[in-house]
Amino acid sequence: MIAFFLGQASVAFWPVMPAWMLWPWGPLGIGLTGLLCGYAWTRIGLPSSRAKLSYGMGLCGLICGLGAASWWQQHQLPSHWQGVDLQAQGTVIGLVQHQGGRCRFDFQLARIQHPGEQRQHAITPRRLRLSWYNCSTTPTAGERWALTVRLKRLHGYSNPAGFDYPLYLIGRGIDATGYVRDADARRLGQAAWLGRVDRLRQRLVDQILAVPLPEPAPALLSALLLGDRRGLDDPAWALLRETGTAHLVVVSGLHIGMLAAVGFGFITFIGRWFPHYPYQSRRTWAALTAIILSGVYAMLAGFTLPTQRAWVMVCAWMLSLIWLRQIGPWHRLLLAAVVVQLLEPLALRQSSFWLSFGACAVLIWLGYGRLRPLPWWRQALQAQWAVSIGLLPWLLFYFQQGALQAPLINLVAVPLVMLLLPLALAGLLLAWLWPTAPGLLQLCGWLLELGWYGLSEARQWLAPWPLAGPISVWVVALALVGSALLLQPLNRIRWLGLVCWLPLLFPPADQPEPGALKITMIDVGQGLSMLLQTHQHRLLYDTGPRYRSGFSAAEAAIIPYLYSRGIRQLDRLIISHQDSDHAGGQALIKQRLQIGQTWSGEPRDPGESPCRAGSSWYWDGVEFEVLYPFVETVLDQQVSNNRSCVLRVSTPAVQILLTGDIDHQVEQQLIERYADRLRSSELLIAHHGSGSSTSSAFIQAVNPQRGWISSGWRNRFGHPHPQVIERLSAAGVELFNTAEDGAVTLQLGADGEVRLERNRQANWRYWESN
Repeated sequence: MIAFFLGQASVAFWPVMPAWMLWPWGPLGIGLTGLLCGYAWTRIGLPSSRAKLSYGMGLCGLICGLGAASWWQQHQLPSHWQGVDLQAQGTVIGLVQHQGGRCRFDFQLARIQHPGEQRQHAITPRRLRLSWYNCSTTPTAGERWALTVRLKRLHGYSNPAGFDYPLYLIGRGIDATGYVRDADARRLGQAAWLGRVDRLRQRLVDQILAVPLPEPAPALLSALLLGDRRGLDDPAWALLRETGTAHLVVVSGLHIGMLAAVGFGFITFIGRWFPHYPYQSRRTWAALTAIILSGVYAMLAGFTLPTQRAWVMVCAWMLSLIWLRQIGPWHRLLLAAVVVQLLEPLALRQSSFWLSFGACAVLIWLGYGRLRPLPWWRQALQAQWAVSIGLLPWLLFYFQQGALQAPLINLVAVPLVMLLLPLALAGLLLAWLWPTAPGLLQLCGWLLELGWYGLSEARQWLAPWPLAGPISVWVVALALVGSALLLQPLNRIRWLGLVCWLPLLFPPADQPEPGALKITMIDVGQGLSMLLQTHQHRLLYDTGPRYRSGFSAAEAAIIPYLYSRGIRQLDRLIISHQDSDHAGGQALIKQRLQIGQTWSGEPRDPGESPCRAGSSWYWDGVEFEVLYPFVETVLDQQVSNNRSCVLRVSTPAVQILLTGDIDHQVEQQLIERYADRLRSSELLIAHHGSGSSTSSAFIQAVNPQRGWISSGWRNRFGHPHPQVIERLSAAGVELFNTAEDGAVTLQLGADGEVRLERNRQANWRYWESN
């Protein structure tokens, strides 16, 4: 199993897929690979049959991984179908998310047609994630619809840290995203079988939300019982994450194991009334009931990765009782990993895989080989402490912070949830059978509200432990070895665990040398955010967009990147102007980080200083100078873009010009005021490459070597404009665009050495869209 798992999982780390793996050569290539591997297996001179079997299973796993990758690539959206109207028919699946007049849902395709093609394309996506912006007729799970849609391939932010949206969608079987055109949307009726579980799940969610309780109790009940986390907003998730209790609102091993135990215990109790039946037959029926009951609940909870892991382990345990075969805990865990990897080929790249399986591995390791049982209270305390120690490296790696207070909080929270869960499940069943009697669910909601108040109070006096600097996966692996040594029973070698933790506790600081400068243009889509670092100072220029849906690039990209660098404090925050694509994350940045000073081209808050021409300062041998807005003209500008704060940064060898969203008019004023002083080797292309900016005269005055563009992939504005690209290319300017390159980092040494890194190129994955 280990060989098969490693062989299949290795494909998830391939940067590109060989051309012979793509359609239509994919099946043929996989078949030839299998034949060659089989021939090599028979000819290789391994010392034993077990070694040959391991080698063969590893090759089988590799072939399975390649087959899954080829299958996914065969169902990518054809590139020429992007941005055009397509006629699609299919079924709404999953829970529909509503927000204002907008709804979002997953759509299982039955057929899709390009209007310009006579026949259906041979390669089509299977499942779509669609947004309907004027959702006047609300679709529900299990309904068949005929829709006009516009689609695009999977694409997301590409930064050294942050949420990986394409990977998240692939893990849920999504092949393309898009939106519904209002024209010709028709409901075709109910699907025969697809969506039945989702309809039942939606009915149960509606029963929970109908209980008269203050927020966030209904959302917590829905997440706790059915894995429906749509009602939990960003502040709620922040509280759960910072207190180390987010796992309690994820349907996982605690829920699945409890349902399996209830089913097994109930049938065992009933079986005592029929003593004439053989004991093994009664145990078989009890085991099958546990498998079925926990499996049904796993489907109602969305069959996410933690529920898959828990259910496979329950199945392995129950089948061992049926077959009278002893299956150890490590084998059950490994079997669950293999099955989950088969169901989701890219599961190994997801944080939930490592956190879910890591928690189980820690508990198994803690109890493995212990001869003397401990009192129950010591077991509970030891388990919580062990899980916190074991998962802390992964929490720091994925989320850039860990909650050291989690053992104390979970020592109270986990028993309360274990007592509350059976009561809540009974209340849900009662509300389903008898909708007019929600009293039991209401009681559970009041208890959750009381627990939520306790969590809020706990956060006031217990702060999470932040990451001190960037760490690599090898540092995490070494810390995991240290955790295993700290949790093993031999006291005399535990000190080695602390030694293994030292690189994690004291990572190297991410700061340039004196006189040097590091610039990072963070990928925030259709917006802007740039981090400038000197030896001892940090400046953030703009905070990215925030959308009406509540999604913020600061939450998804900027803050994770700053945290991963060990940055919790900014010496200065500059907001070029107050458009939402530049200042959308301002409030969240101020909430999550300590800000020394805030400057803005359009100051609105009392604590903001006006950004005006003539201001300058020195940090660690690097000069910062504000060139615009002019004091005498700032009141004359009626357009917000033309109040942008223009900043020039100079090292002894390199100059950088940051321009915000200024247009030709302001560019001409800068040329007349500064002339040759505008010359800079690095130029931030104004207004994301809009045609109203970056004139030929301005390019000639600045004479840049490199141009930086921050724009969204396939954005609706058409940025960057083709004429702007043509003018810059004619001037010999090398261009970077976050839509294509992801985050771009430029390190300027004090001696003039220049090192450039494009994140999408350095960390390319075969499922990324071009």
